[in-house]
Amino acid sequence: MRGVILLLSLACFVVMTYSQECRQVLTTVCADDVVNSTMQKEDKDDVGRSRKSGSPEAHGAKGEPGAVGQKGMQGESCALGSLGTDIVTRLAKIEELLTPPSTTAMATTTVVTTTSSTATSTVATTTPSSITSCSTSSSNGPHNLTSGVEVYCEDGWTIFQRRIDGSVDFGRRWDDYANGFGQINGEFWLGLDNIHEMTRGGGCRLKIELWDFDGNQRHANYSSFAVESAKNLYRLRVSGYSGNAGDSLRFHNGRPFSTEDNDNDSFRVNCATRYGGSQGWWFDACAYSFLNGVWMRQSSGIARGIIWYDWKGWLKPLKETKMKLRCD
Repeated sequence: MRGVILLLSLACFVVMTYSQECRQVLTTVCADDVVNSTMQKEDKDDVGRSRKSGSPEAHGAKGEPGAVGQKGMQGESCALGSLGTDIVTRLAKIEELLTPPSTTAMATTTVVTTTSSTATSTVATTTPSSITSCSTSSSNGPHNLTSGVEVYCEDGWTIFQRRIDGSVDFGRRWDDYANGFGQINGEFWLGLDNIHEMTRGGGCRLKIELWDFDGNQRHANYSSFAVESAKNLYRLRVSGYSGNAGDSLRFHNGRPFSTEDNDNDSFRVNCATRYGGSQGWWFDACAYSFLNGVWMRQSSGIARGIIWYDWKGWLKPLKETKMKLRCD
């Protein structure tokens, strides 16, 4: 039997691609050998045990002790000692090395990788990245501040007001101007609450960019800019003008914000509704600038439309505006 097993083992080693059939043959031979050897051992032991002592009969006399049986022969083992163990261990190792990796597992990994890559790409194109402020952003476009506010960044500046084509109605009430409205990629107002939170720490600047309907462009820069809290009616604090558009915002410095339903100006009528709409602004009595005015190509009266007096006067509305801040 040992010779047969050894030959089977050597045959399996000679075949470079170890097969499951080889293992099954070896296992079957070993199993038969163990069973036969065990049965032989048990049969001989049973003979010995039958001679050891008589079985007591019910109410019968105790029988004479039988002669001690002959010790049974030890059964032959299939293990082949350390040689057999080494052969089986080596065969198992060969099987592990030669078994090709699961095709299904590889395909699953590829799908997961592809899915993960796609998901990352989708997030990158649809969800703005998170930044502390636009001054920490390395790219232009929509971004989420760590506070959760979505802003539009441009060269390190945060745009908080933009007019382009009149697609968004700026005739809004107090709560809308406090919270913000419009489309971050188009016309919008970021909200007085957000502007206050961004500027309340100080060190902020304001840049205003203006375009007329002929494509001409002007700008007004202010070295100091802040908007106070709602408790203080979002009062405007601005100073330090430079630029080529003229300082039409100086007239509004220190003034609270006004809307049609919250009149805080110093005029005898509500300036928010005086100029053909219900737009909010930091009115006094009433305006030398009005960048939230009604979008129109031609004025229908004094200060009707988007106005910047020191460049175009009261009768020539502007086409586009940007108001943006930066806090360093």
